[in-house]
Amino acid sequence: MAGLSISSYSFDHVILLLDTADFENPPEWLSKNFTIIEGGTHAGGSSRNKLIVFPDGTYIELINWISEPKEFFDWANKPPGLIDFALTTPTSVHDTFDEVTARLEADGGSGDGGLGVKYKLPLAGGRKRKDGQHVQWHVTKPVLASDSDAAPNLPVPLDKFFPTGRLDTPFFCHDVTERALRVPYAEKHISETHPCGARGIVSVEVVVPEEKIDSYIRLYGSVLGVEANVHGGYRYSPTTSVSFLLSTPNADEPAMKALRGRVGVEVRAPRDQDDEAWVRERGVGIREVRIFAEAKGEDEVDEAPLDSEGVGASLVLVKEPAGFWQDGPR
Repeated sequence: MAGLSISSYSFDHVILLLDTADFENPPEWLSKNFTIIEGGTHAGGSSRNKLIVFPDGTYIELINWISEPKEFFDWANKPPGLIDFALTTPTSVHDTFDEVTARLEADGGSGDGGLGVKYKLPLAGGRKRKDGQHVQWHVTKPVLASDSDAAPNLPVPLDKFFPTGRLDTPFFCHDVTERALRVPYAEKHISETHPCGARGIVSVEVVVPEEKIDSYIRLYGSVLGVEANVHGGYRYSPTTSVSFLLSTPNADEPAMKALRGRVGVEVRAPRDQDDEAWVRERGVGIREVRIFAEAKGEDEVDEAPLDSEGVGASLVLVKEPAGFWQDGPR
């Protein structure tokens, strides 16, 4: 993997909003693929969660509203499905804020690609687990401008590209209490018993308007502190895409360790009518999450969404034989 620029930042978790019926009785595409544990109730009392924890130290958060989500107002208008994702870093919450802010403000403030993105000072958050233990963290969320003066490259009209509000930039999550209290990835009966064999998050895809991809490349480079890896087809519709490579929270997880140089965020333009419909209905932002699993007793790669339609179609399981990519794809 010599020559690849890999950020020290990593995925923390992906947020999947469920309606009450699916939260209380998860559909088969969730229950038959994953071990799901109880999370608890968030501070403020308007939401609750369940977790799908992976041995790479990441997780999928299943979230549901108990009442009007005042403390999560930026997610309040989103329909069920993928709504956001969080990153974490090996540095402190305040050091990370300073680092990201400096990059966004570089070159006269153009580090955000003209999209009007800055980050708020870190805010305290938490929840009470079902066992009574209190989990605490800090979140650092983006401030997103919505006027042309502050964001000259913002895709407009807003009601076309952000019909439920802007969620085109990830936030950061840093633990105050021990990470293992929030993300029990070392407990094998939780993280290593997924029926589908999942080991961790390979990537998330963020879909943006093709004519604004240069602005988003600049923005994500500043947020992640790493240069983009250009894919074949960049600037040639309909395959315009770049990726930003990340680390993993648990760098010792064997299966994910072998994927170093492939884990990351892909920023791409819409490829088909389904993508166009996604942006029209949900807005610019996270479109898909890809989850890695080792293929046992097989010698070929298999990729398939967890469901044929709806929410489950945006989660893709990638099964590969052990060592398939060790010396490059065969």
